[in-house]
Amino acid sequence: MEEHFCTCGDRQCPRHPANHNNGCDRCIRDNLANRRMPSCFFKLVHNDLSGQTDFSMGGFVDFYRDHT
Repeated sequence: MEEHFCTCGDRQCPRHPANHNNGCDRCIRDNLANRRMPSCFFKLVHNDLSGQTDFSMGGFVDFYRDHT
């Protein structure tokens, strides 16, 4: 399988693009259904996610405010 550009470090996740041939669709679909933001959105703002535990939409807004 060709290496995907995904910035998520959780390669054990069944939705990680390295584990199937559907790109980011599974991850995005699951996160949106559960009202969460994918980690790649957070990493677009700031690459260091250490300590980040809230991946909700509100958590993303707070993360954005704290890092811009």
